[in-house]
Amino acid sequence: MAFFPYGEKEIGYLKRADKRLAEIIDKIGRVNREVIPDLFAALVLTIVGQQISTKAQETIWRRMLTKLGQITPETIGALSLEELQGFGISYKKATYIQGAVQKIRQGELDLKALNDLSDDEVCRRLSSLDGIGVWSAEMLMLFSMQRPDILSYGDLAIQRGLRTIYHHRKIDRKLFEKYRRRFSPYGSVASLYLWAVAGSALSKIIYTRLYHTPCGDLRLGAFEGKLCLCDWVNGKHRDSVERRLQTALQADYKEASSAVLQKAARQLDEYFAGKRKGFDIPLLTIGTGFQKSVWQALRDIPYGETISYGELAGRVGRPKAIRAAANATSANAISIFIPCHRVMGSDRSLTGYEGGLSAKKCLLEREQAI
Repeated sequence: MAFFPYGEKEIGYLKRADKRLAEIIDKIGRVNREVIPDLFAALVLTIVGQQISTKAQETIWRRMLTKLGQITPETIGALSLEELQGFGISYKKATYIQGAVQKIRQGELDLKALNDLSDDEVCRRLSSLDGIGVWSAEMLMLFSMQRPDILSYGDLAIQRGLRTIYHHRKIDRKLFEKYRRRFSPYGSVASLYLWAVAGSALSKIIYTRLYHTPCGDLRLGAFEGKLCLCDWVNGKHRDSVERRLQTALQADYKEASSAVLQKAARQLDEYFAGKRKGFDIPLLTIGTGFQKSVWQALRDIPYGETISYGELAGRVGRPKAIRAAANATSANAISIFIPCHRVMGSDRSLTGYEGGLSAKKCLLEREQAI
């Protein structure tokens, strides 16, 4: 079994060219994708596999190898249309295969000569065959000819990988060309990693759609066994908070359940029932060193008590950094578990809160009543 060849030269270039892709490469490690160096065999396999499952394609391919031994223009050319169909190939695909064999045997298409042509010309010649479009030609160039700079705009998984890594809503041709130029001359290796990302090679941020509380609705999220999100659904900055986590963790969101989310929900139930004053959920905080020091100081505020932003800044050893402490508080992605609602204005009045002042008031009144 042969895999698409690449090494430190290609990896080093891509990592220097794109910081986010560098992080993906480091997380995933080497990607091995099988190649079929025989271009004619790969061409036939491509036609056979169109619009059927991988399992069905493998079944048909085994039948052909068992019967023919080798897939060559000579062995295929010796078969009638009916014999080709006997492997489980549709009539239309069988005519495509016969048409390709005829062009090759008559010299209209010289597969060996393709090695000396540019990518664009190879793509043009291959896609001129019946049953082979531009995308199929590009896949043959990558997984058979092993061309180093193939990044296919028509590949939906490539587009999904780009959207996941760079957080785009849509990949149009202009945006795609920006990345193609950035990854060139090693677009094929970039493609391997984009496919891996699209295929869920990275860990997901697991989330629950809604957790209902007496003070408003929350969204809980976890990453690799740690709670990373407890955010108010109606929060003013909810989208930016979630994008920040997605970018930092290089992960997409997946609605599901997990042990840590279930435990977090149980402890929140106990908290709102007045039966719990602290939490023992493993947390994953994403931020600067200063922000993390502020969030730790927030966790140290006793249940039912409040402090001012000035006091908070003093507790992290930066008494003059009141505004910075306030900004760090508002950047907290794990409300309640990191109790930013316990910070008040200098005159002890309610101040801004991600979930809204009504939610902040609700939380404080419940704590102080208990």
